[in-house]
Amino acid sequence: MNRKGFLLLEAAAYAFLTILLVLLTLELMSGLKNIYSKGEAETELHENAMMVQHFVEARLYGASNITAVIGSNRKKIAWSEFSRGEVDEISFKFGGQDTGVYLNRSTRKLFCTIGGHRPGYEFANYVSDMKAEKIQDESGVRLVFLLEKDGCTMKTEFVIFIRNSL
Repeated sequence: MNRKGFLLLEAAAYAFLTILLVLLTLELMSGLKNIYSKGEAETELHENAMMVQHFVEARLYGASNITAVIGSNRKKIAWSEFSRGEVDEISFKFGGQDTGVYLNRSTRKLFCTIGGHRPGYEFANYVSDMKAEKIQDESGVRLVFLLEKDGCTMKTEFVIFIRNSL
């Protein structure tokens, strides 16, 4: 029996095992990349949710009153007539100026306007929904924001009492 070289069968088995090892490694790397991407998306959503909460809380807490909301149907509703629902904009008096927070649903970005001038300035991304509910004695508002990115979702919900209400 001659053992100076590889048999064709040995070479085929070696090639098969090598390909199998490469495919398993690629599958593992793909899974790790997906886990990393999901973690990155969740981290970015968390950062944006915190930014939304801090920004909106600071403005509304220092506001003298909420003046109106614009519903998702684009109709303006006086705050005294509003109770709860999906909103695209909340208008309020802050430092004597008309100020607002509005959601651009097509870009999923939140903006702040001062003096009613649009587009205002952007302060958050990935916001797909904004809901508001007036607290019974009109001293505050409960807000719920839904943020979405790359299949990940996060809801941030908080209550703000207007400190400077008239």
